[in-house]
Amino acid sequence: MSYVSKIIEEMQEVVKSGQSVAAILPAAEAQSTHFWTTQDTFLNELEKFSSAWFKRRHEATKHAMEASKELTEKAFGNPAEAMTILSKWQSDMMEKLAEDAKDYMELVTSSTAAAVSNEVEAVQESAETVKRVTKTAKSEPV
Repeated sequence: MSYVSKIIEEMQEVVKSGQSVAAILPAAEAQSTHFWTTQDTFLNELEKFSSAWFKRRHEATKHAMEASKELTEKAFGNPAEAMTILSKWQSDMMEKLAEDAKDYMELVTSSTAAAVSNEVEAVQESAETVKRVTKTAKSEPV
């Protein structure tokens, strides 16, 4: 018997027992629960990432304004001082970009891990539920 034929036969058994809806709903519950758990994790991780990113952007703007002020007050006519101010500002910006990249990788990694683990759990729970409901449906007299 082919795999497809076996699946069709099992589905017919569930329908014959009048429990097709009862078999599907418990499996859908696990999928739904894990889907929303994953969504909640994504939102929490994205909020954490965004908050840190905006904090760094505010700091970057503040540092850019300070560098601009220093350039006009201290570096006018002094190229060496201008280079020092700009180098300091550029170094600060590169640190912020490195933090952005690190935080982004953490976001992607934690979100992927949450999605995979929740999906694996949902599939396992759904399979167990379908087995249990199908077994019950087969054991009850029709």
